[in-house]
Amino acid sequence: MKEQEIFEQLYSEYQDKIFRLCYGYARNPELASDLTQDCFIRVWENIRSFRNESSVSTWIYRIAVNNCLLYLRKNRSGKISFEYIDKDIPYQEDENANKEESIENLYRAIQKLQETERAIISMVLEDMSYKEIGDVMGISENSVGVKVHRIKRTLKNEL
Repeated sequence: MKEQEIFEQLYSEYQDKIFRLCYGYARNPELASDLTQDCFIRVWENIRSFRNESSVSTWIYRIAVNNCLLYLRKNRSGKISFEYIDKDIPYQEDENANKEESIENLYRAIQKLQETERAIISMVLEDMSYKEIGDVMGISENSVGVKVHRIKRTLKNEL
């Protein structure tokens, strides 16, 4: 299979997942799209050097997490906007207004977490296994479980 075909297959399979991960950091669809695009540029640039030491998904997630963390470090001064939280989804009056408020509160609480905690909870929300998260973050599966427990406790206290 040619490199371009492999890349197109990877892009097709992972683009939505990586966008959601980036959106968890950026909370802005345009910025998340830019971060996703940057991630796949790095995938394209490094596809030849992939050594199969980890799974392809772990490799791509690691690139995406590092890309998002790098962006956050470079842009620490700006606050993240919450104006984009599912505003395009039509809600029914009272019941869904409460749901929208709860989602907004959850995202605000997640934004208060440390960068690595945000990465971990974003991957949990993507239904990645603790082993996969550990591979991406470079920690053991048990450490992921402990960190997820602490993150959930922190979010519960914040909410």
